[in-house]
Amino acid sequence: MARKLKLIFIFFLLLLFGCSDYKITKIAEELEPGESLPKISVSPSEHDFGPLNADGDYAEVQVEIKNIGFDTLVLDSVYLLDGSSNFTLSSLSVSSLEPEESTFLTLGYDPLTYEINSDFILARSNDPENPEVRVPIGGSGDAPVIKITPEYFDFSSIYIGCDEDLDVVIENVGNVNLEINDLEYFASLPVDFSLYDYESDYGQLPWVILPGDYINLKVNYMPLDSYDDSAYIEILSNDPLNSISVSSHDGLGDYESWNADYFKQEGKVAVDILFVIDNSGSMGSNQTNIKNNFDSFINAFNLAGVDYHIALVTTDEAAFVGDIITPLTSDPILEFNNQVDSIGTHGSPIEKGLYYSFMATYPGGDAAPGSPTGFFRSSSRLVVVYVSDEGDFSSHSSTMTTSDYSSHLLSLKSSSDLVVAHAVAGDYPSGCTSNGGAQFGSGYYDVVSDLGGTFMSICATDWSVTMDTLATDSMAIMSFPLSDTPIEETIEVWVDGVLSSAWTYSSSSNSITFTIAPPENSDVDIRYATWATCE
Repeated sequence: MARKLKLIFIFFLLLLFGCSDYKITKIAEELEPGESLPKISVSPSEHDFGPLNADGDYAEVQVEIKNIGFDTLVLDSVYLLDGSSNFTLSSLSVSSLEPEESTFLTLGYDPLTYEINSDFILARSNDPENPEVRVPIGGSGDAPVIKITPEYFDFSSIYIGCDEDLDVVIENVGNVNLEINDLEYFASLPVDFSLYDYESDYGQLPWVILPGDYINLKVNYMPLDSYDDSAYIEILSNDPLNSISVSSHDGLGDYESWNADYFKQEGKVAVDILFVIDNSGSMGSNQTNIKNNFDSFINAFNLAGVDYHIALVTTDEAAFVGDIITPLTSDPILEFNNQVDSIGTHGSPIEKGLYYSFMATYPGGDAAPGSPTGFFRSSSRLVVVYVSDEGDFSSHSSTMTTSDYSSHLLSLKSSSDLVVAHAVAGDYPSGCTSNGGAQFGSGYYDVVSDLGGTFMSICATDWSVTMDTLATDSMAIMSFPLSDTPIEETIEVWVDGVLSSAWTYSSSSNSITFTIAPPENSDVDIRYATWATCE
């Protein structure tokens, strides 16, 4: 029996180790695919919204997330991977799905301008095979897009009086017609910027600019001062993203050069004084005033030792009323008063003082250069004094303007400081009512202003002051010609090193005229910037 068991054991070993054609392995039990596992499905697997109008179009699509497995699907998160602001995705309403259960999310697309957008929906779950599912999404917007070039420009420094242009281009870089509905231009004060007329090129607003097309506006900058300047164009359009667009620009005026004119207030010069006296019916009391106070006038000349010629004409006659009064006249005051008396008040009521002073100084006139009267002296100062209680009516006899009369008087002398006009007339601008009253001395006022003279009220109570002032202002040099054309607001006038404000500038004569004469032998220093030479 033992021998039999031994043979059986040996046979078993031979079967186990001795035979190479057989192998014993363990067979594992396999499950069916997906059995007892969750599995995620996202539909659609991709989505393109296509082109939408950015001006209000909006589109949505439902995204289904379904558990197609055999175990609970746990949803960790569902979100937009890049976070594009053009896409929106609603939140999950559940955190898990049983087999065959679904949940829906809303995917929205809202383009803002002409653009192409893309993103991914990323869904994370406990699906062992696909823990992250990416769904590509896309869309595009159709819109007009405004592009302004330049959006900002700095002119930097431009010489005052010169200018520079800037092209401002409005371009449509979108794919829908761009409508320009309004355009405004704003500038700082004082205004040195301007926008050229654009309606002549493009017509009235609104404008339509096709995709890829443009219009060109032109800005001009001409600084007239040294202040900082700024301006901007504001454009209203149908660009859904930028309905208000701006192009701004800055600039600064600068002076190219400065000039200085130096003068010495010399002693008194000889003067030739032509009185033009109104001889109309209302002038009786005024003629009396001028007679009663002529001594103040002539004494100022005598005390200063100034050589003078004095002659009288009227507002309706250019010939001298009497002899020329000089320092050699035996009684200058009596002679002057007698001539005023002879003038009287029976002349024309149409006063034409400017015209008859012109005729008196025109070739052939008694006060003209070369006249046999000898009144006019080329080296003397010519002074014309108008005395009237009404405005000038020279237009009844001539088409000349007040500037023409001023220019004529200036043409008689080699220097503008050798010509001056004064007036005793009705106050600017409405006349006066005291002491008999008077109408505004229109016409005379303009010539006096042009020639840098003194305009005094005929209604004054103290004519001695009037006559003394006329004498002083007739003897002293009141006007100083400038060597170059100034930028008026830059002018500074210094008298003996002290800044003065007692002056005016006349562009017609390009001169500075003092309202109070600088003292004799004083130093007059006039400084100013000049207009640039522009390229």
